[in-house]
Amino acid sequence: MDKMSDKRKYKRIEKPYITRFRIKPDEIQNMAPTSWDMVAANNLGAGGVFFNSSKDFEEGTTLDLKIGFSTSMPLIKCDGIVIRVKKHPHTFIFGVATAFTEIDEHEKEMIKKTSEENYIIEKLDFSNMLTALSLAS
Repeated sequence: MDKMSDKRKYKRIEKPYITRFRIKPDEIQNMAPTSWDMVAANNLGAGGVFFNSSKDFEEGTTLDLKIGFSTSMPLIKCDGIVIRVKKHPHTFIFGVATAFTEIDEHEKEMIKKTSEENYIIEKLDFSNMLTALSLAS
């Protein structure tokens, strides 16, 4: 396991998920809602999502998020706070790490269960299984 995996509270799903986001309107400052942007998030867990964007967010920015987690289910609608931004060298692209601040508990559990199942599948050594099956026949 790498060092980052050891620090994480939740397992991650490293598959692309269509994600829409916008800066959450600020009711205190009467900020108007911004338009929705769409990206392919490439790292999703029950605690947050990581995606690449052309926008350079400030840490602490609150986002409205809509994540297309499954084609058989409605979008996951939640709020997140930007906890880390890293500019990719020689590009105008930024890696954005976002922690969920408001998410339905059922949806959070669904992400958690799926990420744990994916983790188990990724750790299986299929070549050893195939060898064992061929020896058994």
